[in-house]
Amino acid sequence: MELNTFQKQKIKFTFDFFLDYNKDGAIQWDDFQEMIKRYKDVNKGSLSDADYKLMLASLEDEWKDLKALAHANEDHPVHANEDHGARVYANEDHGARVYANEDHGARVHANEDHGASVSFDAYLAMWEKTLATCKSVSDLPTWCQKMIPILFKGMDVSGDGIVDLEEFGNYCKNFQLDCEDVPAVYDVITDGGKVTFDMNRYKELYFRLLTSPSADAGNALMGKKP
Repeated sequence: MELNTFQKQKIKFTFDFFLDYNKDGAIQWDDFQEMIKRYKDVNKGSLSDADYKLMLASLEDEWKDLKALAHANEDHPVHANEDHGARVYANEDHGARVYANEDHGARVHANEDHGASVSFDAYLAMWEKTLATCKSVSDLPTWCQKMIPILFKGMDVSGDGIVDLEEFGNYCKNFQLDCEDVPAVYDVITDGGKVTFDMNRYKELYFRLLTSPSADAGNALMGKKP
């Protein structure tokens, strides 16, 4: 499914702010480990050891999905041309290497452990494939569904099941979101105080952030008003 420009911008946001921690334009397994470390640093014990184990397992599964792109290209090689496309070279030990031109396509160095580098184009391709058949949260990959409650608990530092204004403000600060007016964005989340920012609301906003073709309340998880 071809995502529109706005949807691609949102996917780029998640790539830049939550995954590419060393800001080199690609995701390595080290970035995922840094994500876990960041959550441990900022969440002050709101996540248990079991939560972190589940987070690690979910990220492992996401990593497998990303690396599978390289193997898919190995099975169906596309030779580079002037306009777009990738050339796939299989090596003896570690699956496929995919090289793309500067403008189009992914660069994925796949191997059997965590020694891979996944570009934004590859990350985007994964989400385009995923969202093509996604009608509800239950259609998201299992690893993504498992991450949702962990991410919510990471915001709900008090553990009372509700993210209040202060906790949301800390979330924006800790993850360096460019949120110019935290109370106004929080007001969007709660629909002017009519809705409690609990797990169900977070799940709804998370899904809208991933799937909505235009600006709506899902933007609030990026620290933005619609």
